[in-house]
Amino acid sequence: MEDLILKTCLINDKKYMIKNVRKIDHSKFTPLSEMLDKDVSGLDPEFLDGVLLMSYQDKILMDYSYWDDITDLWHYFINSIEELQTASKSYFTFPSQPLPVSIELNADRIKITIDENSINIDAKSFFAIMIQEAIDFFSRLKILFPRHELEYSLALNRIEKIKAGF
Repeated sequence: MEDLILKTCLINDKKYMIKNVRKIDHSKFTPLSEMLDKDVSGLDPEFLDGVLLMSYQDKILMDYSYWDDITDLWHYFINSIEELQTASKSYFTFPSQPLPVSIELNADRIKITIDENSINIDAKSFFAIMIQEAIDFFSRLKILFPRHELEYSLALNRIEKIKAGF
């Protein structure tokens, strides 16, 4: 069985600076699913540093070294998924790093390449898992940052429309 595993984590200490991507303190990241009972007053919802951990069949596609503005990164993935409803390929770079992301749809398979790493996965499975994780991400942000509820609600509405198109 194909298992795409995703986990969105936020840097839980705004003062933490990543100076060397080979020496990242993983304890400074908290899974978003565990943030709901944490004090997030020190975080800036306009620029949330975080990471989307992604692995497939025990192959790591994105690890902690791929940290970035996680909200923008999720928007970029959603844009690509929407684009793939009418095209066979989508491309973007990470919000704050020159890391290329290419997503290609070929029949019923998706090939996603990030930097020099790639996986080939069942398209239906990929879209379902990515869309659900995006819904979870923006739903949790609505709870964590209620002053930005409108922005996150608009993103969720857009994701639901994309989901209905599959």
